[in-house]
Amino acid sequence: MLKFLILFLSFSAFSSQKEFIDALGASPKGQYIALEEYGYSSEKRQFYSSIKIMNVWKKEYVGKAFQVEQPAINSRTIDEVRKKARTLAQDELKKFQISG
Repeated sequence: MLKFLILFLSFSAFSSQKEFIDALGASPKGQYIALEEYGYSSEKRQFYSSIKIMNVWKKEYVGKAFQVEQPAINSRTIDEVRKKARTLAQDELKKFQISG
């Protein structure tokens, strides 16, 4: 019974989460910035992370976008999803000289 209660409360906490946006870094001149949108989708019951690169001088997205989704099994899953998205985007970040 206690395990069920803990599981229920953890999923209740997940459902209250919204989405977050994080700047992962910028190019040396500040022309390009990598943005990560991540969070929990209550409809799909999964965590997600999406990484896009924006040319802030032109106010448009450039390059490839990377999307990772994974069922919300436990609270560590979001960290795994974010790490996987960053790994997938690594070459694109290097291409635009983004560090951070």
